[in-house]
Amino acid sequence: MSKIKLIATDIDGTLVDDAKNLSPKTIDVLKKARANGIYVVLCTGRPLSGVANLLSQLGLDNDDNFVITHNGAQAVSAKSGKAIFKHLLDFSDFKRLEAISKELKVNMQTITTDSQMFVTSPDINYYSVLDTFYTHMQLKYRPVTEIPEDIEIAKIMWADYPENIDSALPNLPKDLRDKFDCIRSEKWFFEFMNPLATKGNAVIELGKHLGISADEILTAGDQNNDLSMIEKGGFSIAMGNAIDTIKEKADYITDTNNNDGLAKAIEQFIFDN
Repeated sequence: MSKIKLIATDIDGTLVDDAKNLSPKTIDVLKKARANGIYVVLCTGRPLSGVANLLSQLGLDNDDNFVITHNGAQAVSAKSGKAIFKHLLDFSDFKRLEAISKELKVNMQTITTDSQMFVTSPDINYYSVLDTFYTHMQLKYRPVTEIPEDIEIAKIMWADYPENIDSALPNLPKDLRDKFDCIRSEKWFFEFMNPLATKGNAVIELGKHLGISADEILTAGDQNNDLSMIEKGGFSIAMGNAIDTIKEKADYITDTNNNDGLAKAIEQFIFDN
């Protein structure tokens, strides 16, 4: 599979182990791929601030490399954060979702392209705090009237106890489900995004920017928010720990994220041929 020119990989449950660490083998294999002219693109629900340490360990922390952030809302240069493209939400989306979230009694957070998280309730939810811890976003409580209307909204999320999201989902109006790309990325996260803001669309769009076609892209993932790129890439890898939907759609199922599954697949399909 020497024609592969871009590796697009999810992070949690794919690139890193359950302790959120990169293994030495994964680092070595991905550095080898980049040294051989293959782009290595992290595709994540996190902002750029949440992947800086990983980029540094992989030697990708410069503007010759790129990151797809916020589940496809934008692709940015890995060092400067300069956007290659953006597919965002607008302030009217924020106001509508804030109102329905309050009505359904589920915690909402708004994520901006510059790594800020806005919450409108002073009772800040545990999962919002946890999210900022892992992604290094700046957490800001602001009443609705104090949220600036010119913020660039990458995505809006329900971040709450799973049972609260379970209770809210059946009552989410159909017109909102139809308007946004909606995804349950974790038991405690439900995300609302621009319909163009998917990992799959972003991988293809970044590939075009780099002169790389879809059949020259290898994708890897494990969860619902990875499905679009598993379906659109040229060759797709499901992790051994992936949900059944990903395993059913992928071209190959590798070992788990705790056993160097990504590195093993890259070795097998790129370097052993």
